[in-house]
Amino acid sequence: MDSLPPSMLHKILSTVATMNIRDFGSARIAFPGFNEVGREDHFYRSANLIYLNDWVDEVSAVRTFRLKCYRSGNPEAIYLRGMYEFFILHLVDEGWEKIHLASERGCELAQYVDGMLNLAFSVDQRGIVHNYPAFTRQHVDKMFQIICSWQLSGHWDYDKPGMFLSMAERIDPNVPRDCWCSHIDPPEFEVSLDGSRSRWKCDRCFWNCAAYDFCFQIHLTARTWPIED
Repeated sequence: MDSLPPSMLHKILSTVATMNIRDFGSARIAFPGFNEVGREDHFYRSANLIYLNDWVDEVSAVRTFRLKCYRSGNPEAIYLRGMYEFFILHLVDEGWEKIHLASERGCELAQYVDGMLNLAFSVDQRGIVHNYPAFTRQHVDKMFQIICSWQLSGHWDYDKPGMFLSMAERIDPNVPRDCWCSHIDPPEFEVSLDGSRSRWKCDRCFWNCAAYDFCFQIHLTARTWPIED
């Protein structure tokens, strides 16, 4: 362990913290190299929080860790705080501002959410969205699989903001029914990362369906935030 560079120690310690915050403290006690890395602001600025296990018997330690990361400018902590404000406190503008800030600081999930929120809120009176983000279809598929994963999804104990809900309900997921792309013969198919197949859609139909699916899944990934902050 003494021969490992600080970058490798940082990666190991970050993984340990994500899996179990108690082991994070034990690792710092057991090895001086981990303790030194764990005191650096850089560690808290870059720690992975998206998949941080929120153990019931370790709430205090998890809360302290999250707050330290947030105060150090960690993009994932800023994103999680923004999601909490947007979907749980219904502070839509404040929450979205933090999501956008986390996006600018390189948080991939925040970049996806920010882009898809811009897409969803561009819906017109006909139920059609317009502000297509600069994502490939493969990237949208990958990120949607992530937000649907059991590690992130399944938080049901709150209501969606009224503004968000009314916007989401205006998006028409049935646009492909009357579009030329649904009448291609023979039909063309796309294969998702999970192995499922669906009919190929033109850009207008693809983004309308993507925005609809996003709106009715993303709120389930929002989590509580330390109230002391």
